[in-house]
Amino acid sequence: MSDPRYPPEIIERAEALVSRIQGVSSCRISTDELGVITEIHVVAACQKPAKLLARDVESCLTAMLGMNVDHRKIGVVFIDAAKPDEAPPEDHEHVADADKAVEFPVEEFASRFEFQSVNLFISQESIQAEVELVRDKLEVLGNAETANVNLSPLRVVAEATLRAVGQLFEESNRFCLDDVQEVVVGRDSAVVVKVDLMRSRDVKSLVGCSLFSGNINQTVVFATLDAVNRVLGKLVSRKSLEYRIK
Repeated sequence: MSDPRYPPEIIERAEALVSRIQGVSSCRISTDELGVITEIHVVAACQKPAKLLARDVESCLTAMLGMNVDHRKIGVVFIDAAKPDEAPPEDHEHVADADKAVEFPVEEFASRFEFQSVNLFISQESIQAEVELVRDKLEVLGNAETANVNLSPLRVVAEATLRAVGQLFEESNRFCLDDVQEVVVGRDSAVVVKVDLMRSRDVKSLVGCSLFSGNINQTVVFATLDAVNRVLGKLVSRKSLEYRIK
């Protein structure tokens, strides 16, 4: 199978997206005359191992732009971050309030869910969706169904995604779908998903977005995962997982 080709506008969008990853200072993507990616140059100022940062870049491009990039083409160069004595003085009066504002910090080393497949079945009686994901080599399958055939199928796909995610966490952590919307950003179509994370008496609203990847159902899965992936390190995982024989 030949390597995928990407037009210049997609390459520029990918560079901007990678540059937004925490710890990344800049990104430059090299392609040949056909638009095939030959190398991704990443400059970073963080303590994360290069291999993990390269995996983050690979996952980000896949989830947000549907780009399949071999992580071996990703080169990471680290630069020295500002030394502690070079940092501006802290305003101690506001430090406590700032700490309180960070309710769900990003867990950089938490494993994220990876997309495997999505199937949607629509009949005169019901709408059914099936989503398969992988996390830490564990495969999970989420199913959702509704008899309301007037309901948007995108909501059913998002619900199936959340049920797949929920299989790996204790019931004290519940993801509840709030809304799914198709939006236009510039000249591109995208899907935005809003999810409520229920933890005891607390509710945390999460939002994820993914540009249209050529398959609307797959785009919904990517947007849903974008909403939940960055808080996974704060959740309590199940100690065991029951598997259903297919």
